[in-house]
Amino acid sequence: MPERIYMNRVPGDERIHLEIPAQEIADLLDDLTPPADDAFAATKRLHAVLVQAARDLSLACRATEEPTR
Repeated sequence: MPERIYMNRVPGDERIHLEIPAQEIADLLDDLTPPADDAFAATKRLHAVLVQAARDLSLACRATEEPTR
């Protein structure tokens, strides 16, 4: 679970900001990989952000494995 959650409550600009510890990124990706074809665009975007973060942080998880040929 994110250790820090920030909430913006400005009307018309409501959003949350999560800080996700690196060790939890792989767990989240294992739960989300691959996103279903009918997943919401936000889910697909979150997945893409987490995959890029995992690659940038050199984390090992299914989502960052290169496909075998």
